[in-house]
Formats: sequence, C-alpha cells, structure tokens
Amino acid sequence: MPGNLSETDKKILAELQNNCDLTNTELAARVGLSTAPCWRRVKRLEDMGVITRHVALLDPKMLDLDIMVYASVKLSSHTEEALEIFEHAISCYPEVTECYTISGSMDYMVRVITKDMQTYENFLRKKLLKMDMVNEVHSRFAVTKVKQTTAIPLTLST
Repeated sequence: MPGNLSETDKKILAELQNNCDLTNTELAARVGLSTAPCWRRVKRLEDMGVITRHVALLDPKMLDLDIMVYASVKLSSHTEEALEIFEHAISCYPEVTECYTISGSMDYMVRVITKDMQTYENFLRKKLLKMDMVNEVHSRFAVTKVKQTTAIPLTLST
C-alpha cells in the first residue's frame, strides 16, 4: 500500500504535481538525490499506481469553453443495469470532465464544460435528459474561479 511514502517520495510527487516536464536531472537536484535513485523512485511510484498519468493542463477559457456546470443527477432506477448504462453513457460524453457517485438525495455529481449556455442546454436536453433512468437534474453554474488545483495535498497523507 502506498500509504507509507517517504518524505523524499512526497518531495518528488510535490515537484511533479507542480511541473511534470522536469527532466530527471532537474527533479533529482530539487529533491536532493542523484539521477539514478530519483528515476527508480519515480518508476516505483508509477508502478505502484501513485503516479497515474503525465498530462498538460489546459485553460478552458483560452479554448472558448466558458461555461462550467456542476449537475447533480438523480436516477429513477437503481438497478445494476440502469447504473451501468448511465455510467457508460456519461463516460462517453466529451463535455463531461468528471462524474462521481455522491451521498445524499442525489445520485451523481457531473462536471460539464461547454462553450456557452446553448451548448449546455443541448447537452442537457439531447443527452442527459434523454436517458430513461434520469429522474432529476439540478444544474449549478460556476461564476468565479476562486481556487482550482489538481495537486493532491501530500501533507495530509501518512
């Protein structure tokens, strides 16, 4: 289990979360290791599944994707088949960037990024509400970004 990460492992992860384009030499220098042990640690963290991907983070506004919506979805049916159909369908929609099962009166929280209100309405009417098992959708529109990070808080892990 990766819960017993060393302080050096956490330093490596913190650096990579901030900039995954660092060369192994740059990363090693920042965390106080020579290059070979640094590379082995990164490889081990990847093999353990702690590091899952190396990605570029894009600014949606620069791509004219100005609307971010958090849609709470309640299903009318909770059969295994209905859940599988919903989860498969929602996973195929490119405008859906995240989807979670949630506790409370709603069943799922779906994050949707679209160009404008019309595009979201089309997604809502022509995709989400077309699914037989969808009973309710409550849409909340992000107005101002106060904080956004993909960094996992390593100080909270053991």
